[in-house]
Amino acid sequence: MNLHDAKESQRKANARLAWILASTALVFALGFIAKIWLFSH
Repeated sequence: MNLHDAKESQRKANARLAWILASTALVFALGFIAKIWLFSH
Protein backbone atom coordinates (compact mmCIF):
# COMPACT_ATOMS: atom_id res chain seq x y z
CA MET A 1 0.00 0.00 0.00
CA ASN A 2 1.51 3.31 -1.02
CA LEU A 3 0.94 6.71 0.58
CA HIS A 4 -1.83 7.65 -1.87
CA ASP A 5 -3.83 4.52 -1.03
CA ALA A 6 -3.41 5.18 2.69
CA LYS A 7 -4.64 8.76 2.32
CA GLU A 8 -7.57 7.59 0.19
CA SER A 9 -8.66 4.97 2.72
CA GLN A 10 -8.27 7.50 5.54
CA ARG A 11 -10.41 9.98 3.60
CA LYS A 12 -13.10 7.33 3.09
CA ALA A 13 -13.02 6.43 6.77
CA ASN A 14 -13.36 10.12 7.68
CA ALA A 15 -16.25 10.57 5.26
CA ARG A 16 -18.01 7.53 6.72
CA LEU A 17 -17.52 8.84 10.26
CA ALA A 18 -18.85 12.25 9.18
CA TRP A 19 -22.01 10.61 7.74
CA ILE A 20 -22.54 8.61 10.94
CA LEU A 21 -22.15 11.68 13.14
CA ALA A 22 -24.35 13.83 10.88
CA SER A 23 -27.14 11.25 10.76
CA THR A 24 -26.96 10.75 14.53
CA ALA A 25 -27.21 14.52 15.07
CA LEU A 26 -30.14 14.65 12.64
CA VAL A 27 -31.99 11.88 14.50
CA PHE A 28 -31.47 13.68 17.82
CA ALA A 29 -32.67 16.98 16.31
CA LEU A 30 -35.76 15.35 14.81
CA GLY A 31 -36.54 13.62 18.10
CA PHE A 32 -36.15 16.90 19.97
CA ILE A 33 -38.46 18.71 17.53
CA ALA A 34 -41.00 15.86 17.71
CA LYS A 35 -40.95 15.97 21.52
CA ILE A 36 -41.55 19.73 21.58
CA TRP A 37 -44.32 19.37 18.98
CA LEU A 38 -46.03 16.55 20.89
CA PHE A 39 -45.90 18.31 24.25
CA SER A 40 -47.15 21.60 22.80
CA HIS A 41 -50.41 19.96 21.71
